[in-house]
Parts: sequence; C-alpha cells; structure tokens
Amino acid sequence: MSQLAAVRERLEALRGLRSPPVPGFCERVRDVVVVASSSRGGSSVFTEMLRHAPSLCHFRAEVNPFLVLAGLGFPDAGDSDALDPSAGGLRDVLEGELAADAGGWAPLTPQGVRPYGLDLAWRLTAHWPTLPIDPEAVVSWTRASLAVCSPEDLAGFHLDLLRRVRGVHPQVDPWFYDIDPERIHLAFPGLAQPVGAPGPVVLEEPPFVLARPWRPVTPESLAGRPLVIKTPSNAYRLPFLRTLFPSARFRVLHLTRNPAASINGLVDGWRYRGFHSHRVGGLAIAGYADPDWWKYDLPPGWRAWTSEPLEQVCGFQWRSAHQHVLDFLGREQPDRLRVAFEDVTGERAERREAWGRIEAWLGVDLGAEVARIVEHGLPPVMATHAPRRRRWFAKAAQLEPVLARRDTRELAGRLGYADPKSWV
Repeated sequence: MSQLAAVRERLEALRGLRSPPVPGFCERVRDVVVVASSSRGGSSVFTEMLRHAPSLCHFRAEVNPFLVLAGLGFPDAGDSDALDPSAGGLRDVLEGELAADAGGWAPLTPQGVRPYGLDLAWRLTAHWPTLPIDPEAVVSWTRASLAVCSPEDLAGFHLDLLRRVRGVHPQVDPWFYDIDPERIHLAFPGLAQPVGAPGPVVLEEPPFVLARPWRPVTPESLAGRPLVIKTPSNAYRLPFLRTLFPSARFRVLHLTRNPAASINGLVDGWRYRGFHSHRVGGLAIAGYADPDWWKYDLPPGWRAWTSEPLEQVCGFQWRSAHQHVLDFLGREQPDRLRVAFEDVTGERAERREAWGRIEAWLGVDLGAEVARIVEHGLPPVMATHAPRRRRWFAKAAQLEPVLARRDTRELAGRLGYADPKSWV
C-alpha cells in the first residue's frame, strides 16, 4: 500500500469518529464564494478576517489536502494544480472530507473537548502523514493541555500539545507551525530550525494552521450562509469548483495585490522554512537551494521555469494565477467582485469603504467582530516577516527585471496597478 493510500485509510477511519457530516454535502451548498488570488496576495489575512463573521461558513484551512487525498492533486490528476470539470478522482473521499471540515469558529464547551481532540488528530495526521498518530492519544493530550492552557491562547495551547505529541513522535516539529518564532524558542529551547520539507509526503503546505474549536455545518447553515473557499491554487480550479457544487450560486471575490509586494513575498517564502507544496525534483532555480520541492501553487507550464532565476519564477506564479482568474471571469461571467488587498488592510477610511463593499456584495451582516477588526486591524497570518509598507524596496534591484517585463506591467495595469508609485 502506498503512503498516500495508507493515510487515506487512517483518515477515513478517523472521519467515522468525528461529528457526523451532512449527507449530500456538495448538493446542499447553496452559495459558494471563492476568494481567488495569487499566492502571497493577502488571502490568508483576508480570509482570517472573514472567519470572524458568524454569517459565513468556512473550511478550517485550505482545501489542498482534501484534493490530494481524493487523487485530485499533482501528479495524480495532471502536471499542475489545474483541474477541469471532467477531473475524476475519489469524489466520495473529497465530499466526505469537505463535509467533515466545513463550519466555523465556536467557543469550546466541556462537550466539545473530545470533538476538538479528534479534529486535532485529523490535522496532526495530515501534517505528519507518515507517522501513526493515535486519535485517542491526541484526545487525551488535548484534555491535558486544556487543563493548563486556555484555548484563547491558541499558540500557547498548541505548543503545549506539540510537546506532548513529541514525547511519542519526536519527528513532529513545532517550527512547521504558524507560531511566533520567539514563542517556539521559549517553549523548545535548543531546537534548531529545520531545513527542507517536514517529510517525504506533504498534504498540507506548512506553516500549518492552528486549529480552533469548531462548530460543524448543518443542513440549515448550508442553505442560509455562503461557503467561503480560499486557496490560491484554486485560481486554476475555478471550472472544477463550479461543477463540484451543482446547486450553488457561484461567486468569485478576486483579491488583488500589486506585483512588487506579491512577488517579493513569494521570493521570501521560497527561501523560508515552509511553503513546500509539490515534490517535483530536477529544479535548478538560481537563488533557491532545494532541487526537489516546488513552493506555493504549481501553474500550468511550470516546467519551462525550472532553471530560471527565483524572482522570475515568482513573477510567473503571480502572472499565471491572476491571468487564469481573469480568463475564467471573462469566459464564464460569474458574479464577481474585485478587491485590492491594499484597501482591505490600508488606512482606516480605506478599510471601511472596502469592507462596506464586501459586506454589501456578500449580502450578509459580517457582525460586530469584523467591524472591530476593520477599525483596529488584524495581526499577520502566514507571514514570513512582520508586515510593513513597501517592504519590497529592500530587494528593488533584484525585482526590477521581473517588474519591468512587459507581461508583468500589462497585467498590473489590468488589475488596477498601472502606476508603480502606487505599489505599497
């Protein structure tokens, strides 16, 4: 049995222990909102803000692991992240995992501790697919960690949980989680930062999301709330997603960010300890040391870029994602809204205007907590460095060849970034 088949079998057994999923999940969804963006385009921060809205449904993180488990990832379903409506795969596995994961944040109750532990067991299994994670042990560790840590301190709770997990599975490395490095240093003094991917099989791209207590969807919530789907690789899967939910109104929120900031973020991420996504082998990218692991989304045509300078590879990723979104929008004409990341995280007046448009387009009340965040801002999510305006200026000379390309400038103009002076 292959490693993927073995982890699929273990997760299927675990799914039977978790909250019963809504039957016929994909058919029951009535409103789908895909946040379409490039990698390092701000979609993690943006979607984290949306997760505070009780009027929306979400998945806990990105949908890539479910697609891989269903045989709908690279290389099983093709030579890139692209999927068209005819893609086969194990649709029952995909629907089962989507149904078990969909929901929203919820306060942790005494009755919710065991379901939370089983959810954490799923995530640990997906993070470390070659390790025999025992779900009941994870439930026990979860109870023990909750006895000494508040679930409100999500990082502190996970650090304590990972310490317990490492007692049995020392291969589990906290450096692959979305946790402040200073807190990792304090919790695990002397533990060196890793080099390379977390293992030979990657289901979820690190840094791994910290799982919160969760309320699963119900038939009623699926009928009355939009389901938000965020994964940058979905720029190449929009036709597939549209047919995956046959009864749903299908909408696309196109999140843009200027090319300098996005490409700079991609360059930083390729050199960071996480973001491993596809084990491809044969890479000879100047400025990147790992010959085996491609990072972030895998666009069609990627093989032509395996020997190019890193900044040119990152420019190709930025252009390819947005071009595929624009092509789909022009061809299919779905309900769409374009939003600039610079506006949703900009000055307070800009944030208010942008989020007012988003709320009106979604047609739901985003609630008091989103309004509070719009007023005060949100800490970074999945960031390689603390955010600051014009961070890309530090690598301006390195980025200039890709930013000066005609195809980069033309696409930037189509997205509303014709004037480089506006790139922040």
